[in-house]
Amino acid sequence: MPRRTLLHRATVQEGLGRASLPRHSVLLNGDRVEAVLPDDLAPLHAPDVDVLDLDGRTVMPGMTLGHTHIAYLDILDGREMLFKYSVPEVTLAAAENTANLLALGYTGFVGAGSVAGIDMALRRAVDSGRLRGPRITPCSRDLMVSGPPERRNPEVKKRIPTDLMRLADTPEEMAEYVIGEIEQGAEIVKVFSSGDDTFPNGRSHELLFTAEELVIATRTAHEHGARVRAHSRGLGGIRNALAAGVDVIDHATYADDAALETIAERDVFVVPSLYQPHMLLTTGTEHGKTPEYLETLEFEAEVANTLRILPLMVEMGIPVVAGDDFGFAWTPHGTYAKELELYVTLAGIPAPTVLTWATANGARLAGRGDDAGTVQQGRLADLVVTDGDPAEDITVLSRPGAIELVLLGGEAVAGTTERYRAPVTAGAS
Repeated sequence: MPRRTLLHRATVQEGLGRASLPRHSVLLNGDRVEAVLPDDLAPLHAPDVDVLDLDGRTVMPGMTLGHTHIAYLDILDGREMLFKYSVPEVTLAAAENTANLLALGYTGFVGAGSVAGIDMALRRAVDSGRLRGPRITPCSRDLMVSGPPERRNPEVKKRIPTDLMRLADTPEEMAEYVIGEIEQGAEIVKVFSSGDDTFPNGRSHELLFTAEELVIATRTAHEHGARVRAHSRGLGGIRNALAAGVDVIDHATYADDAALETIAERDVFVVPSLYQPHMLLTTGTEHGKTPEYLETLEFEAEVANTLRILPLMVEMGIPVVAGDDFGFAWTPHGTYAKELELYVTLAGIPAPTVLTWATANGARLAGRGDDAGTVQQGRLADLVVTDGDPAEDITVLSRPGAIELVLLGGEAVAGTTERYRAPVTAGAS
C-alpha cells in the first residue's frame, strides 16, 4: 500500500496573503497535498501514514524566483554579463546557482534573460535527472537592439556573438529570433521596451524597441505558444509594452497611475525592482562604482516611484511577483530573501502579502498557478519547513539554518525528514 506523510503539529502559512494557521497538519499523498486540517483531526494513527512531528515549525509553499538571470556571476555591468567569463565558466556557475536554489526554499524559477540559452539547457538537465534543481520556466536569450530607434548602429551587431544575445534591428529579424528561441525551448521571451540607466545603449527613459517591433515580437511569441516579458523602466516603454500585449512588465519603475490601471485591467504581471537599485546606490562604492557615477543614475527617482506604486499595486490587485536582478556584485546569487525583507522594511508591505509574491503569484507566472504556490488540497507538495514563521518575521527566510527542509513533489531535496520522526522505543516492532 502506498504510504502517506503527515506533517504534524505545524504552523501552516498557506501562501494566500493572510496570517499562518497554528496547530495544523498537512497530509501528503505522493506528490500532492491531500489535506490541510487541525491537529486534532489529523490521521495520526492511520496504518499507512508516516508522521513527521514539526513541533510548531512553519510549513509554507515553495517559492518561485520570478526574475532570474541564473548565469550572471557577480558582474558589474552589462558588458561583463557577456564578456567577463567564458560560456563554460558561466554554465558551471549557472548549474551551481540552480542547485543552490532548493536549499534556500525556491522550488521554481522563471528566467528573465538567458545568456547563451543556458535556461533551456538547465531545464533539460533537471527534467532528465542529471541535475538536482527547481522547476524551471526557461527564458530566451535577451532579444536586444543596438540602441534607440534614432541611434541604431549596425556595427554593434558585429561585436555581439549571436549565441550569447540576439541583437536584431529589423522586424524580420525580430520574428526570426523569437521563433528560434521558442524552438530551442524558451517558454517566455525577453524584450526591451526601454533602456536602463546602467545600459550602454539607452537610458531608462529612452525607448529601445519601437512600438512596431514590440508588437511583432509579442504576436510572434504568442502565435508559437510562448509569453513575453518586457524590460520596462521608462513610462513610454511601459505604455508601448502594454499596447503590444506583453504578459509581464519587468521593473515598471516609472509607471504612473494610468499605466497601473491598464496593468490591473489586463491582469499583467509586474516584477518590480527595488532591491537591486537600492543596493547599487547604498553599496555601489564598495564594488568600484564612484560617487560621481552613482550620481549620474536616476535610480533614486526610480526607487521613490517604486515605493509609491507598490502599495497601489496591492490595492488594485495587480499580480506582483518577487525577483530582482540577482547576479550583480551588489546582489549576489543566494541573497534572494533580502529582497523580500526590503519590501517589508522599506516599502511597508505586510509580510503575508510579500510571501504571496514569491509563492502563489510566482507559481502563476511560472504557469503553475492552479497546481502549486499554495498549501491547499490537491496542490503539488512543493513545500518548505522553517524554524520560525515568515509571515510574522520575514527575516526567517534569510536566517542561517532556519530553512530546515524543502520538499519538491513530496520528496526531500534539501534537509532531511529524519529529525522529525519519533524515536523508535524499545520493544517496538
